[in-house]
Amino acid sequence: MKFQKKNILIFLIFFISIIICSIFWTSIRLDINRYDIVGQYSLNNYNPINDIIKYILFILIPFLVFLISKLFFFKINIKTFLKSFKIDNQKIHVEKKIYYLFFILLGYIIFEFFSLNFPLHKIDIYHEGQRLSSAYKSLLDDSLWSGSYVTVGIIYETIGTKFIWQLFNTETIGLVRFLDIIFIFFTKILLVLFLLEVTKYTKLDLKFKLFFFLIVSLLSLKLINYNLYSTDHIHFREIPILLTLIVVIKSFNKSSIISNLVLGFLSIFVFLWSIDRGIVFLLFLILFCIFLIFNKRYKDTVNLFICILLFWLSFYLFQIEEFNAFLYNTYSVVSELSYVHGIIHPAPFSDEENSSRATKNLIAILFSIVFSINFLLSKDTSDTKKFKFILLFLSTICFLSYIYALGRTDGPHLKQAFGFPSIFLIIIITYFLLKNISNWKISIFNNSKILNQIPLIIVILIILFKSDYVNILSYKERFLTYINLDDEKFLTEEDKYFINDANNHFKNENCLQLFTNDAALLYLLRKPSCSKFYFFWSIGSEKNQKELINNSTNIKYIITNGSTDNWSLSLDIKYPILYNFINNNFIAKTKIGNRTILYRKN
Repeated sequence: MKFQKKNILIFLIFFISIIICSIFWTSIRLDINRYDIVGQYSLNNYNPINDIIKYILFILIPFLVFLISKLFFFKINIKTFLKSFKIDNQKIHVEKKIYYLFFILLGYIIFEFFSLNFPLHKIDIYHEGQRLSSAYKSLLDDSLWSGSYVTVGIIYETIGTKFIWQLFNTETIGLVRFLDIIFIFFTKILLVLFLLEVTKYTKLDLKFKLFFFLIVSLLSLKLINYNLYSTDHIHFREIPILLTLIVVIKSFNKSSIISNLVLGFLSIFVFLWSIDRGIVFLLFLILFCIFLIFNKRYKDTVNLFICILLFWLSFYLFQIEEFNAFLYNTYSVVSELSYVHGIIHPAPFSDEENSSRATKNLIAILFSIVFSINFLLSKDTSDTKKFKFILLFLSTICFLSYIYALGRTDGPHLKQAFGFPSIFLIIIITYFLLKNISNWKISIFNNSKILNQIPLIIVILIILFKSDYVNILSYKERFLTYINLDDEKFLTEEDKYFINDANNHFKNENCLQLFTNDAALLYLLRKPSCSKFYFFWSIGSEKNQKELINNSTNIKYIITNGSTDNWSLSLDIKYPILYNFINNNFIAKTKIGNRTILYRKN
């Protein structure tokens, strides 16, 4: 059977397997195993593990079909297949002009940063409030997980905001938004650093390496921007994942003590940063350790394990009480949050809401895995083995990062889950396009001196023409003005009215309790939450509801009927135990706008 016919047949079998998996998607239906959390899953008697099983099978079955077909038709034995995962010790030479281009791209990112106009849109009282109110409470009592029920990550929700407030000795919304801008800035730098590592291991001529690095960098930087009101494909919460990829690539030949220390530190940092990214990191690290063991790098594996153990032990000894609270909080979030805000994943190729976006993600992830394995099995020596491994590791991150969407399959989460597949597609399309062009016999390609300068000139021209020099020169004055803006500048008229009036009612109160998703109200009123459940959206289980009630003796006032309470199920349906407790123990005192203030009866 000829080579082309073999590939066509493999593709047909692979395509049929995808169709079959799509048909049987809805056949997997496990009943829910807990009803103490009211949400879309419980109301539809739908177990959230259904989506995990469906996703794994949708990716795994077509992949195995492709792999088995590939091994069978091309007569590749298992020994040869496993040998493909062996690391070679081929050294690479990196030309200085690659680094020159990196520093010019870095200059572009810096100039863009200082050219920004600071965001003045109205506050997202739900999402931004998640970070403002938790940080404000920690600022007062220095608590972390013991004081707030953290649903994303303690650095994201609490420590980051608290740190920048302490650094500038003022608490403002502007400073929190500036912190996000800083995070985006570092994400862009790490993204280009990662692509620099990718570029090093391509086997292109220098002129095409420069064009490759330029194109993939500029296209990838488009996946994230400074518009805080929009949803990006790459979120700044990917910082530890990008850093992990960079360290892993640098560890191909031999792990250094620095790389092991960085990965050991990241094993803690990533869970403090964002729990879902922590899960992705943990699974990826396990696979990387298997990869090291397979390559008989036992010493590197042991050293990495020791570094991880030392960092976790240090965390425990430094903050024993908070460490225990962290473990409890993390377990609770992982086991409960999908029940709280989960949305049933749409069937691929269907007319269900968000199906087209979800299908695009699934196909892109499946393609990245199949392509990377096929590329790894290729006998073409015109590509370095390490470049193939980079694509394999990146496709692994593509697969794992879909966890962001499995718990909540809406537009924004699906968009974020498409970030790494987008980078994968940008890399391979650009690489193979330039690789083919390099084979063309065009005389201009022979003039390397001119071609080598073009990418550098392009970035310099972008810097010259896209930079706002007035903003750059006035950055310090604009920054100081922005971070000191009064909170009212970011509030709607309705929120201004409520805050001004409510302050008179709560002047002498030590704390307040919310029965609304308007999480920012606590910060805006400069009152800590009376319980650790300041972010009402995520309370969820009966256990958490009862815990709030058991610790409610200090609650005198409750704010309810917020502006974001209609974003999902009404709170009386989601939290029936709390709702009954409040009805029996609190009565309405006053109404300000649409919100109601309740006070304890006795």
